[in-house]
Amino acid sequence: MRRILLLANPLFATPDGRALPRILRVFEEAGVEVEVLETGANRAAGAKARRAAAQDVDAIIVCGGDGTIFDVLQGLAGSDVPLGIIPFGTGNVLAQNLKVPGNLIEAARWLLTATPRLVPLGKITCCAVGGQQTWFFAMAAGMGVHAAMMEVARRNHKDRTGRLAYFAAGFNVLFTHPVQEFELEITTVEGEILRRRASEMIAVRVAELNMWRPGGSLDFPFLRLATVEGASRSRLAQASFQALLLGAGQRDRQPRKHAAARYEDVLRVKCSPIPGVKYQVPIAVEADGEILGATCATIEMANASVRFLSSPATDNVINRQSTHPSIRQSIEG
Repeated sequence: MRRILLLANPLFATPDGRALPRILRVFEEAGVEVEVLETGANRAAGAKARRAAAQDVDAIIVCGGDGTIFDVLQGLAGSDVPLGIIPFGTGNVLAQNLKVPGNLIEAARWLLTATPRLVPLGKITCCAVGGQQTWFFAMAAGMGVHAAMMEVARRNHKDRTGRLAYFAAGFNVLFTHPVQEFELEITTVEGEILRRRASEMIAVRVAELNMWRPGGSLDFPFLRLATVEGASRSRLAQASFQALLLGAGQRDRQPRKHAAARYEDVLRVKCSPIPGVKYQVPIAVEADGEILGATCATIEMANASVRFLSSPATDNVINRQSTHPSIRQSIEG
């Protein structure tokens, strides 16, 4: 790398203010020219990344969390310019899956030798104010109680209190938030159309989501779907327990006989309200931890990718027996 744009989210600046100058020193000592821009408000990071890609920078580095990366993806999807991460955020799930060091200075040094990894993106079209809107995502997208938890965590100032906000929000939402069913129309990797009702669904693109190992991968050309059927609060709690502590969803494990959640490989899932049902509150929709709307969403693979700076892939062991031959051919090249 000779010339990079470093997009910094000021919300995640360290208390002593010394992290960014030390990060810049790492790049400068390696002979890399660095331009620094703040990400800005109102999702401005995507437009800044798009302009930088058109100006022939060698890479764009994000100093921020998963939400900042989500914003950048909207401007960088489909570009050949590599995207690197220095994890300043709360969850840092993408950094976790790309094996980026947690230490900020070590992460900067690591990026100097990292290689681009082509990652297929997902796409979500959701109901938003003023009509439908489409976004790219890299980690996961879904609808239901987990999305409501993310909204509560945001209101609890997760950027100040860290992961404690997620735990507090999860406890609060699980026991107080309305559990409401909605309709799903699922297209499996074999092309089969399935219809069912659920109170929780999340389509995953990663192998690791903090403590959860849902069986996804950044390399897969499909989504790993987890759903909880029915409107039982205890079933939701059971699904969470099985996922976090018993390894539910992992590809190398047989599903439990009475598993609370269903896991499957899909290409597309459409979520919509049940006709005639009056909902207590709108059902939240999220992608990569960002609340995008409510009530309805269509989640699918996008015809776009991003080149993330990464160490060699370690989460791409694929259970080829579970996928359609056309999907296996795509994976195997």
